[in-house]
Amino acid sequence: MALVTLAELKQTLGIGDLYADPILEQVIGTAESVVLSMLTRDRQHIDQVCCTEAFTPPATGTQIRFRTVRDHDYKVGQVIRFGEFPRAGFANKVLTVIEVPADNVVIAQATQPFNPGEFDPTPVIPNAVVYREVAADFYDDIPEVREAALAIAVDVFQSRVAPGGQTEAIDFTPGPYRLGRSMFTRVSGILKRWVDPGALVG
Repeated sequence: MALVTLAELKQTLGIGDLYADPILEQVIGTAESVVLSMLTRDRQHIDQVCCTEAFTPPATGTQIRFRTVRDHDYKVGQVIRFGEFPRAGFANKVLTVIEVPADNVVIAQATQPFNPGEFDPTPVIPNAVVYREVAADFYDDIPEVREAALAIAVDVFQSRVAPGGQTEAIDFTPGPYRLGRSMFTRVSGILKRWVDPGALVG
């Protein structure tokens, strides 16, 4: 389940099939990323990763060692998932923690084999994100989170189709710019229960 469905966005905007689904899916993905980046999800940022080659049967998956920017509290046996990841092949991979050699280092095993393409310790720029799997879909059924994501999706879409990215009234009075710093602020009131305080720092 997603925070915003394609049908919900089409109905809210009243556009039917006027715009291609991939365009609207990109809008939805952007909105969900904006909202989820500010919510508590036991999330850690990763600044370095290295891997071993995929194991052969009967072992499964690929062993991945990564370093978190801050100390983490992941434990052996926990299931975690990569979220936003700048390298192809890593995003949304599900892993099981098999060793925690330091407070900011994790060694995990992918549940399915894949070729990560990088085998030496390599900086991750921009930082990747990893979070506990149980928190992956936690907000899918929270009404206020879904409403916030829908509101931001509408803002993103309207900025995309408006000339110059800014809506205008019938008398050509410019409306507020919707993709500025206030984008999240406009929905922060209904999200205050779920916002990660650490996400507000800086």
